Amino acid sequence: MLLYSVIFPIISIIAIVWFLFRYLNEKQSFITTILWAILWLFVILFSIFPELSISFANLFGITRGLDFIIIVVFVVLFYVIFRLYNKLDKLQDDVNKIVKEVALSNEISLDEDEE
Repeated sequence: MLLYSVIFPIISIIAIVWFLFRYLNEKQSFITTILWAILWLFVILFSIFPELSISFANLFGITRGLDFIIIVVFVVLFYVIFRLYNKLDKLQDDVNKIVKEVALSNEISLDEDEE
């Protein structure tokens, strides 16, 4: 048995347990937990049964299993980056709104102090 056939399933199980703990502590949604669990289960499957990746690749018209895995990894990474960008953009809008509200409330209180 190859080394990655042992290491990747162990890492995947640790990741799944970590995501379950995050869900139980209400730090992420159920859907996110399920999606990450599915991803890590595929990592386990592909590391134990590498020939399975060839079958999945053929379903999508890709010739090699490794090419399929690399494409899937890129898609997942782009999705994560897209989600992070959206969260960062929303956070920036929220900070701007709070700063404007604080600035306006300070301006009003300064006017009251002058009287």
